[in-house]
Amino acid sequence: MKQGCNQEHKVNLLARILTGIVLSVFTLFASADRRSVYLLLSGEQPYYQQVSRVFEKALAEQPNGPRILASGLDQSLQVAAGSMVVAIGSRASEFALKRFPKADILSLLMPVAAWDELHKRLPGLGRRAAVVIDQPLQRALTLGHLLVPNAGQVGAVFGPISVGKRTHLLRAVQRRGMELFYADMDSADNPIGVLSPLVQKSDLFIAVADRAVFNKSVAKWLLYLSFRQKVSVIGFSQSYAKAGALGAVYSSPENIGRHGAELMMKLLAQEQDEPSVDQLWGTNYPKYYTLAINREVARALNIRAPELETLYREFQALLESYR
Repeated sequence: MKQGCNQEHKVNLLARILTGIVLSVFTLFASADRRSVYLLLSGEQPYYQQVSRVFEKALAEQPNGPRILASGLDQSLQVAAGSMVVAIGSRASEFALKRFPKADILSLLMPVAAWDELHKRLPGLGRRAAVVIDQPLQRALTLGHLLVPNAGQVGAVFGPISVGKRTHLLRAVQRRGMELFYADMDSADNPIGVLSPLVQKSDLFIAVADRAVFNKSVAKWLLYLSFRQKVSVIGFSQSYAKAGALGAVYSSPENIGRHGAELMMKLLAQEQDEPSVDQLWGTNYPKYYTLAINREVARALNIRAPELETLYREFQALLESYR
């Protein structure tokens, strides 16, 4: 009887050992199938950290999410073959493009002009994708149309970088049966001399993002002149709305991190038979956005702005109706 028990114990022990070996081998292969993603931040600023947190959290919730390896901008960093680099911000993006020319690189939180310049200057051999912070101008126009439905004349000023967006805004304005009054401005121009006649002709003014110095100069005088003329301004950042614009549409760090994680999962899928996946290697405008309203400015302009929940619903419906 005792011998039978010992025999049974040996059989059970052997079964457990074999099961452990099988599980170990399975875990090894499953681990090998997980791709590594090297995450680089341009600095310690809160907005970089916010993008990183949302990005990592979203990927961690995926059953087959990649292994995230966060790193500083260290010249000794080595990237394993078949891995991908995610760079958050301009500094990290330039570092990645210079340091890892053969790697696949996804850049997040970049102005489209800065990304285009970097991509052109440092093309490399790997594939390139980016989620930029610039908004399609039809979003700003849609928000303006929603808040100021009777507006017929739209004003805008374009700088050296944003001049290429003029045609897009012109077409969007014309599709809505409105008229665009615009001017091109450079650093030698007097902002008041350029902006003043445009504001006087406009019911609605769309602020178009350009270089930082241009943005600051335009914002200062545009908000001053528009307030005097009771003209509604739609900005491209939360700061614009706080400073005196009626509203703004922009993508927050959380919006960019969420879109970046979703894009990463699609890129890692490597579904070469689907053209849509290949097209994602390139410049991607942000999928998610945030709306802001300055209620004090709305009251000063006698505009009844809806609550945010209603505003989002109406905004999305109006945006889709123009597609």
